[in-house]
Parts: sequence; structure tokens; C-alpha cells
Amino acid sequence: MLKKYNGFSLIEVLIASSIVFMVAITLVPLISTLNAEREALSIKRLVANELHDQLQLQLWNLETVTQFKREFNNFEVHFSFYEEKGSIKGCAKWINVKQKEENLCIYGLPKS
Repeated sequence: MLKKYNGFSLIEVLIASSIVFMVAITLVPLISTLNAEREALSIKRLVANELHDQLQLQLWNLETVTQFKREFNNFEVHFSFYEEKGSIKGCAKWINVKQKEENLCIYGLPKS
């Protein structure tokens, strides 16, 4: 006589656990990449805001420093300002969380 079991068989447990592991293996690198990109964009936004503020000071002649460096969330950012074709160019350079060098430059017209 055959007995009727209402539990999981070994095959069902193996299939279910393999599905869970496949999902975990897919999601862990994805979440890690998303966190790294979020951090990189956050730093870039902070640098862009600071670059804009410093360029405004250069344009209003309140600041005459041409190069300096600041630290944002443990990232060292180098700022530089110089004249180029009648406008002032402000650039920022730093190494991002992916260990790649990033540059951001904006231009401003001095007051007449």
C-alpha cells in the first residue's frame, strides 16, 4: 500500500532553494551597483553646487583664488578657475567611487 505524504519532497526543496539562490545571486550585485551609482551622483551633485557657488564668487570678484581643493564625503575635489575667451571657466576634478577620474566644467560671463 502507498502512503500519502503531505510534506515537501527533496526535489521540491531543491528546486525552491535553487530559485531563491538564483534571485539572491541576481539581486546582490544589482543593489551594490545601484548604491555605488547613487553615491557617485550624490558627490557629483555636491561638486556641481560648490563649483557654481565658487564661480559666482569669481564673477563678482569677491574671490580671487584660482585653485584650491575641498573634501566632500572623503573625496578630495580640486577646483580651478581661469579666463577663457572672455568668460571664466571653472572646473572640478575628482576620483569617484568607481576609481575613475571625473571632470566637471562650467562657464560664466563676468559682469560688465
